[in-house]
Amino acid sequence: MKKWIWGVLYLLSILLGNAFVIWFGIVTIAGLTFPAGVVWIGLTFSFRDFVQRYWGDWATWGWMIAASVITLFFNLDIALASMAAFFVSESLDWFFFKILKRPFVSRIIWSNLVSCPVDSLVFVLLAFGPIWPAIIGQAIIKYLSGLIVLPFLMVRKKPAPAPAT
Repeated sequence: MKKWIWGVLYLLSILLGNAFVIWFGIVTIAGLTFPAGVVWIGLTFSFRDFVQRYWGDWATWGWMIAASVITLFFNLDIALASMAAFFVSESLDWFFFKILKRPFVSRIIWSNLVSCPVDSLVFVLLAFGPIWPAIIGQAIIKYLSGLIVLPFLMVRKKPAPAPAT
């Protein structure tokens, strides 16, 4: 059951990310410029790490292909930019997550650190052109949003409190 939850969250984050970009385009909030769906897409990297953990390497590629096909039902320009960025960055994320022989949380941090800027560069260039503030803003927000899952992992690792007497 848990592995299905991660798979659905993975696909849902991609759907919401693409929808927000289509609906709102590039936005500027608190001086930072970025495509509106970036928080959702940032979550995809961490959710994909969980998919890889629970489904294995080859099934993860199936989930990644399914996510790519889903993007075709959106705006064609956004879908093509998303698929290109997705293929390059998700492949990097998968590769670094696979080769790093570190604890799970550390692999999430490092694989996201590599894949988020690459995804931002490819997507923004293809979808909107060379808007460097949006590329940089997206990379920052995408990385930070991908780390949203970490506190939940840390809570799980803490030992249970001793029973009250």
